[in-house]
Amino acid sequence: MEIVGIIEKVSLNEPADWVSSLVCVDKPDGSIQVCLDPRDLNHAIKREHYPMPLVEDITFSCARATLFSTLHAEKAFYQIQLDEESSRLLTFNTPFGRYCYLRMPMDIKSAPEVYQRRMEQVFEGIQGVSHYGRHNYIRI
Repeated sequence: MEIVGIIEKVSLNEPADWVSSLVCVDKPDGSIQVCLDPRDLNHAIKREHYPMPLVEDITFSCARATLFSTLHAEKAFYQIQLDEESSRLLTFNTPFGRYCYLRMPMDIKSAPEVYQRRMEQVFEGIQGVSHYGRHNYIRI
C-alpha cells in the first residue's frame, strides 16, 4: 500500500490528533485485508449527508432500455485522494511505525457519500448512466 501511494509513513515525532488501531482481516482467497478501527474518529466526523439513489429509481429509469452494461470499480474508495488535513486524521499504528492514508479508506462512515458525489460529478450530463455505490450502470 505504501509503494502504490495509498499510505505513507508518519514520523513518530509528528503529533497526531487521531491515531486508529490497525486491524488485519483474512480474506477468503487467503490474502490479508488491512483495515482501520476508526470507531472513535467516526463519531467525530462531520458527514456530507449526500443523497444516495434508491435502487427502485435506477430500476425505473431502465424501463425502456434494451442493452445494459455494468462497470465495477475495483478498490473504488482508493481512487479518492485525501487532502493533508484528512490524511493526518487517518493515522494508524502498526508494528512498523505510524502511517496515514493518502487515499480514502472504506472504513470511514462518510466514504460512501463522498464517493457517490464524486462519481455523479464524473458522469454528470451523460445520458443513460446511473451510479450506485461502486457500480456504474449504462443503459441504451
